[in-house]
Amino acid sequence: MSSNTVGIRVGRLMEISVQEGFRSVEDVEKQRARITAALDTIPKNQLVVIAADWRQCQLMSQAAANAMGPMIGDFNARIERSAILGSPTSPVAVLQFLRVVRESRHPARRVYEERGPLLTWLCECLTDAERERLIEFILPARDSGC
Repeated sequence: MSSNTVGIRVGRLMEISVQEGFRSVEDVEKQRARITAALDTIPKNQLVVIAADWRQCQLMSQAAANAMGPMIGDFNARIERSAILGSPTSPVAVLQFLRVVRESRHPARRVYEERGPLLTWLCECLTDAERERLIEFILPARDSGC
């Protein structure tokens, strides 16, 4: 079974993979708990850079979408940059993701439909080790990165 995961494996790069999506407010609250647990693994004054792969995420329920923006906004003080990768074949879902990001009220959160621009934007502020991990997370082994 697919799942939603959150982890920090290298430096301050937070990897978020959304496979199940968010069908309810309870799903959003479970995501809050995963993000909180990941942030608890690094110093409190350390900002994170988020790479979120939402390509498999389907359209959220209205209740989940309404809860998601404020929930991710609760973490704004810990975020340097955040990028969501949505699927270009799911334009309605991407529009919903754009709304959620706007409602989070963080100027350094973005939604992309292509890997290249996402990688370029996030790689600007990452260390070499973090860049390597980002490429492994976002790109299949045969592709190249930043």
